[in-house]
Amino acid sequence: MSLYVNPLMYLNLGGEMLYVIQHRLAAQKIEERKTIQVLDDITASFLNPKILATVFQKAPLINLSSLRATLEAISLSSIMKLGQSSMNKLFDLMMMMFKYQLIACTGPREVILVTLNHIDALRDMVTQTSAHECITLVHRMIVDVYGELTHDEIWQARNECLIALANINVRVSVLLRLGLQNDDTTFNILPQNYDEKFEERRCEVGAVKLLEGNQKGYNLGSFKLFGHRVTLLGKNIYSPNYIKAVKCKPLKNREKCLKDRGTRAELGMLARQLGTEETSSAPRPFSLDLFDDSETIEIDDNRNDEGEEESGRSEETLGRLDADHKAKLDNISADLEGEEGIDRKMNLLQLLDEVE
Repeated sequence: MSLYVNPLMYLNLGGEMLYVIQHRLAAQKIEERKTIQVLDDITASFLNPKILATVFQKAPLINLSSLRATLEAISLSSIMKLGQSSMNKLFDLMMMMFKYQLIACTGPREVILVTLNHIDALRDMVTQTSAHECITLVHRMIVDVYGELTHDEIWQARNECLIALANINVRVSVLLRLGLQNDDTTFNILPQNYDEKFEERRCEVGAVKLLEGNQKGYNLGSFKLFGHRVTLLGKNIYSPNYIKAVKCKPLKNREKCLKDRGTRAELGMLARQLGTEETSSAPRPFSLDLFDDSETIEIDDNRNDEGEEESGRSEETLGRLDADHKAKLDNISADLEGEEGIDRKMNLLQLLDEVE
Protein backbone atom coordinates (compact mmCIF):
# COMPACT_ATOMS: atom_id res chain seq x y z
CA MET A 1 0.00 0.00 0.00
CA SER A 2 1.37 3.38 -1.01
CA LEU A 3 1.24 6.34 1.37
CA TYR A 4 1.85 8.85 -1.43
CA VAL A 5 -1.35 8.56 -3.47
CA ASN A 6 -3.39 11.44 -2.06
CA PRO A 7 -1.41 14.37 -3.53
CA LEU A 8 -1.70 12.80 -6.98
CA MET A 9 -5.46 12.37 -6.68
CA TYR A 10 -6.13 15.79 -5.17
CA LEU A 11 -3.89 17.92 -7.37
CA ASN A 12 -4.74 16.25 -10.67
CA LEU A 13 -8.49 16.03 -10.11
CA GLY A 14 -8.53 19.62 -8.89
CA GLY A 15 -6.55 20.73 -11.92
CA GLU A 16 -9.04 19.05 -14.24
CA MET A 17 -11.90 20.71 -12.35
CA LEU A 18 -10.40 24.14 -12.97
CA TYR A 19 -9.88 23.32 -16.67
CA VAL A 20 -13.59 22.53 -17.02
CA ILE A 21 -14.72 25.63 -15.14
CA GLN A 22 -12.40 27.89 -17.15
CA HIS A 23 -13.60 26.35 -20.41
CA ARG A 24 -17.27 26.70 -19.49
CA LEU A 25 -16.86 30.32 -18.42
CA ALA A 26 -15.27 31.07 -21.80
CA ALA A 27 -17.98 29.15 -23.66
CA GLN A 28 -20.68 31.21 -21.94
CA LYS A 29 -18.77 34.39 -22.79
CA ILE A 30 -18.62 35.50 -19.18
CA GLU A 31 -16.86 38.84 -18.97
CA GLU A 32 -13.19 38.80 -18.05
CA ARG A 33 -13.56 40.44 -14.64
CA LYS A 34 -16.04 37.83 -13.42
CA THR A 35 -14.00 34.99 -14.90
CA ILE A 36 -10.88 36.17 -13.10
CA GLN A 37 -12.80 36.45 -9.84
CA VAL A 38 -14.17 32.91 -10.09
CA LEU A 39 -10.81 31.34 -11.01
CA ASP A 40 -8.92 33.31 -8.34
CA ASP A 41 -11.42 32.39 -5.62
CA ILE A 42 -11.52 28.69 -6.48
CA THR A 43 -7.74 28.43 -6.85
CA ALA A 44 -7.21 30.16 -3.50
CA SER A 45 -9.49 27.60 -1.83
CA PHE A 46 -7.86 24.73 -3.74
CA LEU A 47 -4.43 25.79 -2.44
CA ASN A 48 -5.66 26.30 1.12
CA PRO A 49 -2.66 25.47 3.37
CA LYS A 50 -4.85 23.44 5.75
CA ILE A 51 -5.97 21.18 2.90
CA LEU A 52 -2.48 20.85 1.42
CA ALA A 53 -1.00 19.95 4.79
CA THR A 54 -3.58 17.17 5.17
CA VAL A 55 -3.26 15.91 1.60
CA PHE A 56 0.54 15.68 1.75
CA GLN A 57 0.54 13.67 4.97
CA LYS A 58 1.62 10.07 4.60
CA ALA A 59 -1.67 8.21 4.61
CA PRO A 60 -3.59 5.52 2.72
CA LEU A 61 -5.73 6.53 -0.23
CA ILE A 62 -8.51 8.96 0.64
CA ASN A 63 -12.00 7.60 0.08
CA LEU A 64 -13.36 9.15 -3.11
CA SER A 65 -16.51 10.37 -1.36
CA SER A 66 -14.40 12.35 1.14
CA LEU A 67 -12.18 13.75 -1.57
CA ARG A 68 -15.25 14.72 -3.59
CA ALA A 69 -16.82 16.52 -0.60
CA THR A 70 -13.69 18.67 -0.27
CA LEU A 71 -13.51 19.46 -4.00
CA GLU A 72 -17.21 20.28 -4.08
CA ALA A 73 -16.75 22.82 -1.31
CA ILE A 74 -13.82 24.28 -3.23
CA SER A 75 -15.78 24.53 -6.49
CA LEU A 76 -18.53 26.47 -4.66
CA SER A 77 -16.14 28.84 -2.89
CA SER A 78 -16.71 31.60 -5.44
CA ILE A 79 -19.69 33.41 -6.97
CA MET A 80 -20.92 30.32 -8.75
CA LYS A 81 -23.11 27.35 -7.96
CA LEU A 82 -23.74 23.99 -9.59
CA GLY A 83 -26.77 21.75 -9.18
CA GLN A 84 -26.27 18.18 -8.00
CA SER A 85 -26.76 16.75 -11.47
CA SER A 86 -24.17 19.12 -12.90
CA MET A 87 -21.81 18.33 -10.05
CA ASN A 88 -22.12 14.61 -10.80
CA LYS A 89 -21.26 15.20 -14.45
CA LEU A 90 -18.35 17.44 -13.49
CA PHE A 91 -16.82 14.75 -11.28
CA ASP A 92 -17.36 12.01 -13.86
CA LEU A 93 -15.49 14.15 -16.35
CA MET A 94 -12.66 14.98 -13.96
CA MET A 95 -12.13 11.35 -12.99
CA MET A 96 -12.26 10.04 -16.56
CA MET A 97 -9.71 12.60 -17.73
CA PHE A 98 -7.31 11.71 -14.92
CA LYS A 99 -7.90 8.01 -15.54
CA TYR A 100 -6.96 8.46 -19.20
CA GLN A 101 -3.80 10.34 -18.24
CA LEU A 102 -2.71 7.63 -15.80
CA ILE A 103 -3.27 4.87 -18.35
CA ALA A 104 -1.42 6.82 -21.04
CA CYS A 105 1.61 7.54 -18.82
CA THR A 106 4.74 5.76 -20.04
CA GLY A 107 6.49 5.77 -16.68
CA PRO A 108 6.75 7.18 -13.14
CA ARG A 109 8.49 10.35 -14.22
CA GLU A 110 5.60 11.17 -16.53
CA VAL A 111 3.12 10.69 -13.67
CA ILE A 112 4.83 13.53 -11.80
CA LEU A 113 5.14 15.63 -14.95
CA VAL A 114 1.37 15.28 -15.48
CA THR A 115 0.86 16.70 -11.98
CA LEU A 116 3.29 19.55 -12.68
CA ASN A 117 1.44 20.35 -15.91
CA HIS A 118 -1.71 20.88 -13.85
CA ILE A 119 0.20 23.11 -11.42
CA ASP A 120 1.73 25.11 -14.28
CA ALA A 121 -1.77 25.72 -15.68
CA LEU A 122 -2.93 27.12 -12.32
CA ARG A 123 -0.16 29.70 -12.49
CA ASP A 124 -1.45 30.88 -15.86
CA MET A 125 -5.06 31.03 -14.64
CA VAL A 126 -4.71 33.20 -11.55
CA THR A 127 -3.71 36.81 -11.08
CA GLN A 128 -3.11 37.04 -7.33
CA THR A 129 0.51 37.25 -6.18
CA SER A 130 -0.23 35.17 -3.09
CA ALA A 131 -1.63 32.39 -5.30
CA HIS A 132 1.53 32.41 -7.44
CA GLU A 133 3.64 32.08 -4.30
CA CYS A 134 1.52 29.17 -3.12
CA ILE A 135 1.82 27.46 -6.51
CA THR A 136 5.60 27.76 -6.28
CA LEU A 137 5.44 26.16 -2.83
CA VAL A 138 3.25 23.29 -4.09
CA HIS A 139 5.69 22.69 -6.95
CA ARG A 140 8.54 22.40 -4.45
CA MET A 141 6.50 20.03 -2.26
CA ILE A 142 5.79 17.72 -5.21
CA VAL A 143 9.44 17.56 -6.27
CA ASP A 144 10.69 17.13 -2.69
CA VAL A 145 8.22 14.33 -1.85
CA TYR A 146 8.26 12.31 -5.06
CA GLY A 147 11.89 13.04 -5.92
CA GLU A 148 12.92 10.92 -2.94
CA LEU A 149 10.77 7.96 -4.00
CA THR A 150 11.94 5.23 -6.32
CA HIS A 151 10.44 4.74 -9.75
CA ASP A 152 8.72 1.58 -8.50
CA GLU A 153 7.16 3.41 -5.54
CA ILE A 154 5.71 6.11 -7.76
CA TRP A 155 4.42 3.51 -10.20
CA GLN A 156 2.71 1.73 -7.31
CA ALA A 157 1.00 5.01 -6.33
CA ARG A 158 -0.14 5.40 -9.93
CA ASN A 159 -1.55 1.87 -9.95
CA GLU A 160 -3.50 2.52 -6.74
CA CYS A 161 -5.04 5.62 -8.33
CA LEU A 162 -6.18 3.47 -11.25
CA ILE A 163 -7.68 0.89 -8.88
CA ALA A 164 -9.68 3.67 -7.18
CA LEU A 165 -10.97 4.85 -10.57
CA ALA A 166 -11.51 1.39 -12.06
CA ASN A 167 -15.32 1.50 -11.92
CA ILE A 168 -15.61 5.01 -13.34
CA ASN A 169 -16.56 4.35 -16.97
CA VAL A 170 -18.12 7.28 -18.80
CA ARG A 171 -17.86 8.44 -22.39
CA VAL A 172 -16.24 11.87 -22.69
CA SER A 173 -17.07 13.83 -25.82
CA VAL A 174 -13.70 15.56 -26.19
CA LEU A 175 -11.84 12.24 -25.95
CA LEU A 176 -14.21 10.66 -28.47
CA ARG A 177 -13.69 13.52 -30.92
CA LEU A 178 -9.91 13.24 -30.65
CA GLY A 179 -10.03 9.48 -31.16
CA LEU A 180 -8.65 8.88 -27.66
CA GLN A 181 -11.71 6.95 -26.45
CA ASN A 182 -14.07 4.35 -27.90
CA ASP A 183 -17.83 4.09 -27.53
CA ASP A 184 -17.36 1.33 -24.94
CA THR A 185 -15.41 3.87 -22.76
CA THR A 186 -12.05 2.16 -23.33
CA PHE A 187 -9.11 4.38 -24.27
CA ASN A 188 -6.89 4.53 -27.33
CA ILE A 189 -3.30 5.26 -26.32
CA LEU A 190 -1.70 6.95 -29.29
CA PRO A 191 2.07 7.35 -29.67
CA GLN A 192 3.28 10.79 -28.60
CA ASN A 193 6.62 12.60 -28.43
CA TYR A 194 7.19 11.59 -24.82
CA ASP A 195 8.07 7.95 -24.15
CA GLU A 196 9.77 6.96 -20.94
CA LYS A 197 9.94 3.25 -21.87
CA PHE A 198 9.63 2.37 -18.19
CA GLU A 199 8.49 -1.22 -18.66
CA GLU A 200 11.55 -1.90 -20.82
CA ARG A 201 13.89 -0.21 -18.32
CA ARG A 202 12.21 -1.31 -15.09
CA CYS A 203 15.01 -3.65 -14.03
CA GLU A 204 17.45 -0.82 -14.60
CA VAL A 205 15.67 2.12 -12.94
CA GLY A 206 12.93 0.58 -10.77
CA ALA A 207 14.89 0.85 -7.50
CA VAL A 208 16.47 4.20 -8.38
CA LYS A 209 15.12 7.40 -6.83
CA LEU A 210 13.29 9.65 -9.25
CA LEU A 211 15.76 12.55 -9.08
CA GLU A 212 18.70 10.20 -9.46
CA GLY A 213 17.48 8.56 -12.66
CA ASN A 214 19.74 8.67 -15.71
CA GLN A 215 18.09 10.68 -18.50
CA LYS A 216 20.79 10.09 -21.08
CA GLY A 217 19.34 9.10 -24.44
CA TYR A 218 15.74 9.95 -23.48
CA ASN A 219 13.77 13.14 -24.10
CA LEU A 220 12.37 13.36 -20.60
CA GLY A 221 10.61 16.39 -19.13
CA SER A 222 12.05 18.80 -16.58
CA PHE A 223 11.04 19.11 -12.92
CA LYS A 224 12.25 22.74 -12.71
CA LEU A 225 9.77 25.46 -11.76
CA PHE A 226 9.50 26.75 -15.33
CA GLY A 227 10.96 23.72 -17.06
CA HIS A 228 9.70 22.09 -20.25
CA ARG A 229 7.57 19.08 -19.27
CA VAL A 230 7.61 17.61 -22.83
CA THR A 231 4.52 15.44 -22.24
CA LEU A 232 1.10 16.76 -23.26
CA LEU A 233 -0.67 14.72 -20.59
CA GLY A 234 -2.02 16.94 -17.84
CA LYS A 235 -2.30 20.00 -20.08
CA ASN A 236 -5.65 21.63 -20.79
CA ILE A 237 -7.31 19.32 -23.31
CA TYR A 238 -9.97 21.96 -24.05
CA SER A 239 -7.33 24.36 -25.33
CA PRO A 240 -7.04 24.77 -29.13
CA ASN A 241 -3.27 24.42 -28.79
CA TYR A 242 -3.70 20.98 -27.23
CA ILE A 243 -6.01 19.81 -29.98
CA LYS A 244 -3.53 20.94 -32.63
CA ALA A 245 -0.68 19.18 -30.86
CA VAL A 246 -2.44 15.83 -30.59
CA LYS A 247 -1.83 13.80 -33.71
CA CYS A 248 -4.77 11.43 -33.83
CA LYS A 249 -4.49 8.44 -36.13
CA PRO A 250 -7.58 6.97 -37.75
CA LEU A 251 -8.90 4.08 -35.71
CA LYS A 252 -9.05 0.69 -37.39
CA ASN A 253 -12.57 0.17 -36.16
CA ARG A 254 -13.80 3.69 -36.98
CA GLU A 255 -15.88 2.52 -39.96
CA LYS A 256 -17.40 -0.22 -37.83
CA CYS A 257 -18.21 2.30 -35.06
CA LEU A 258 -19.90 4.63 -37.55
CA LYS A 259 -21.84 1.70 -39.01
CA ASP A 260 -22.95 0.63 -35.54
CA ARG A 261 -24.06 4.16 -34.72
CA GLY A 262 -26.08 4.29 -37.94
CA THR A 263 -27.74 0.99 -37.11
CA ARG A 264 -28.63 2.18 -33.60
CA ALA A 265 -30.05 5.41 -35.01
CA GLU A 266 -32.28 3.49 -37.43
CA LEU A 267 -33.49 1.18 -34.66
CA GLY A 268 -34.18 4.18 -32.45
CA MET A 269 -36.21 5.85 -35.19
CA LEU A 270 -38.20 2.67 -35.70
CA ALA A 271 -38.87 2.43 -31.96
CA ARG A 272 -40.17 6.00 -31.87
CA GLN A 273 -42.43 5.35 -34.85
CA LEU A 274 -43.86 2.31 -33.09
CA GLY A 275 -44.42 4.37 -29.97
CA THR A 276 -42.16 2.22 -27.81
CA GLU A 277 -39.61 4.88 -26.96
CA GLU A 278 -39.91 8.19 -25.15
CA THR A 279 -38.97 11.15 -27.33
CA SER A 280 -39.30 13.97 -24.85
CA SER A 281 -36.46 13.02 -22.51
CA ALA A 282 -33.34 14.85 -23.65
CA PRO A 283 -30.05 14.60 -21.79
CA ARG A 284 -29.68 17.30 -19.20
CA PRO A 285 -26.64 19.40 -20.03
CA PHE A 286 -23.96 20.39 -17.56
CA SER A 287 -24.61 23.91 -16.33
CA LEU A 288 -22.98 26.60 -14.28
CA ASP A 289 -25.71 28.63 -12.60
CA LEU A 290 -24.28 32.08 -13.22
CA PHE A 291 -27.34 34.01 -14.36
CA ASP A 292 -31.03 34.30 -13.53
CA ASP A 293 -32.00 32.59 -16.76
CA SER A 294 -29.82 29.61 -15.84
CA GLU A 295 -27.93 29.35 -19.10
CA THR A 296 -26.76 25.82 -19.75
CA ILE A 297 -23.58 24.55 -21.33
CA GLU A 298 -23.07 21.09 -22.66
CA ILE A 299 -20.02 19.07 -21.69
CA ASP A 300 -20.92 15.43 -21.91
CA ASP A 301 -24.02 13.63 -20.78
CA ASN A 302 -23.32 10.38 -22.55
CA ARG A 303 -23.38 7.16 -20.65
CA ASN A 304 -22.89 3.61 -21.82
CA ASP A 305 -24.78 2.73 -25.01
CA GLU A 306 -27.61 0.95 -23.23
CA GLY A 307 -28.32 3.95 -20.96
CA GLU A 308 -27.20 2.16 -17.85
CA GLU A 309 -27.80 3.63 -14.43
CA GLU A 310 -24.91 5.32 -12.73
CA SER A 311 -24.00 2.11 -10.98
CA GLY A 312 -20.51 2.41 -12.36
CA ARG A 313 -19.69 5.11 -9.90
CA SER A 314 -17.83 4.08 -6.85
CA GLU A 315 -17.77 7.19 -4.70
CA GLU A 316 -18.68 5.26 -1.55
CA THR A 317 -17.04 1.93 -2.30
CA LEU A 318 -13.59 2.66 -3.72
CA GLY A 319 -10.58 3.22 -1.49
CA ARG A 320 -10.31 3.33 2.29
CA LEU A 321 -9.40 6.22 4.53
CA ASP A 322 -8.15 6.34 8.08
CA ALA A 323 -10.89 7.74 10.32
CA ASP A 324 -8.77 10.60 11.66
CA HIS A 325 -7.69 11.58 8.15
CA LYS A 326 -11.29 11.59 6.89
CA ALA A 327 -12.39 13.71 9.85
CA LYS A 328 -9.74 16.31 9.03
CA LEU A 329 -10.96 16.61 5.45
CA ASP A 330 -14.57 16.89 6.56
CA ASN A 331 -13.65 19.68 8.98
CA ILE A 332 -11.75 21.52 6.24
CA SER A 333 -14.71 21.14 3.89
CA ALA A 334 -17.00 22.61 6.55
CA ASP A 335 -14.60 25.51 7.05
CA LEU A 336 -14.63 26.30 3.34
CA GLU A 337 -18.41 26.20 3.17
CA GLY A 338 -18.64 28.91 5.81
CA GLU A 339 -15.60 30.92 4.73
CA GLU A 340 -16.06 34.66 4.21
CA GLY A 341 -19.81 34.44 4.91
CA ILE A 342 -20.76 33.83 1.27
CA ASP A 343 -24.13 32.20 0.73
CA ARG A 344 -23.53 29.61 -2.01
CA LYS A 345 -27.24 29.43 -2.75
CA MET A 346 -27.20 32.92 -4.20
CA ASN A 347 -26.61 33.37 -7.90
CA LEU A 348 -24.01 35.57 -9.51
CA LEU A 349 -26.20 38.61 -10.19
CA GLN A 350 -27.41 38.79 -6.60
CA LEU A 351 -23.86 38.64 -5.27
CA LEU A 352 -22.65 41.31 -7.68
CA ASP A 353 -25.52 43.59 -6.62
CA GLU A 354 -24.30 43.33 -3.05
CA VAL A 355 -20.63 44.03 -3.66
CA GLU A 356 -20.96 46.80 -6.27
